Amino acid sequence: MNYSQIESFLTIIRLGSLSKAAEQLYVSQSTISQRLHSIEKEYEVVLLNREKGVKSVTLTHEGERFYQLALRFEALYLETKNLKSTSGEATISIGAVDSVHNYVLKDIYSAVFRQIPDVRLAIHTHQSNEIYYLIDQNSIDIGFSLQDRILKNVKVQKLFEEQMVMIQKKKIESTTDEIDNSVLSPKQQLFINWGMDYQIWHEKHWGPTTNTFLQIDTAKMLRDFLEEDGMWAIVPVSIARDFHKQGLIDVFTLTDPPPSRSCFQVEKEGINSRVEQVSELILKSKPKIDKIVRPWETLV
Repeated sequence: MNYSQIESFLTIIRLGSLSKAAEQLYVSQSTISQRLHSIEKEYEVVLLNREKGVKSVTLTHEGERFYQLALRFEALYLETKNLKSTSGEATISIGAVDSVHNYVLKDIYSAVFRQIPDVRLAIHTHQSNEIYYLIDQNSIDIGFSLQDRILKNVKVQKLFEEQMVMIQKKKIESTTDEIDNSVLSPKQQLFINWGMDYQIWHEKHWGPTTNTFLQIDTAKMLRDFLEEDGMWAIVPVSIARDFHKQGLIDVFTLTDPPPSRSCFQVEKEGINSRVEQVSELILKSKPKIDKIVRPWETLV
């Protein structure tokens, strides 16, 4: 397999047809077909669905998998090609859960841009349980996980800890600062899995998570669902503050509060100097998230 084959395959997918790919690459359609056939023959797979009378192309199951690999191949090829012109620069790959990227670390990422101008950040969203595997496989340089694990040759440091609070759609008047857990119905909960400690606490009050009717995996999905009257969710303070500033929600503490959420910075031991520079800056800029005591006062 070579780059011209990968380039042809990706151009077919991007433009939706072999003829358009041939025009784009200034080669004949038979050349494009031959390149595609060479890949399929080499790996003994069928990449595209070929249906008579259908002009647009669609990927087979194997084609979907190969498409992801082809994108990585293309990125590595282009990065290698540009190695000389970007020899003074470095790309640092960072992985974290959605809520950490968007509500805690975005200002720190901006600080990295300002203070280390020749470093590019590649920011990816992953589930907490994926972070350690990706670090171990060198797929990302720095990870932020909500889980604390012990792994050979991997360094784990607690980056921050934050309080968890309950939120609901904003009402005209709300002066209650604390709600009893028992008055909250799991049928009206927007459940997000905040980790094992949280699940144990949750089960104590509302039983297994199967009792919840709506489970979501990103904080941003809360915006639409919280429009429904009576719906509620438990979120970290960083998310509550952001939503409150937009006038979307009221914030409450609970009589039996959930355990705090911890976030751990994860990286391989013996990292290179550029990764270490970014890592140290993030640790130095460690976010401090103040607790909420009386929500309607402290969130103004």
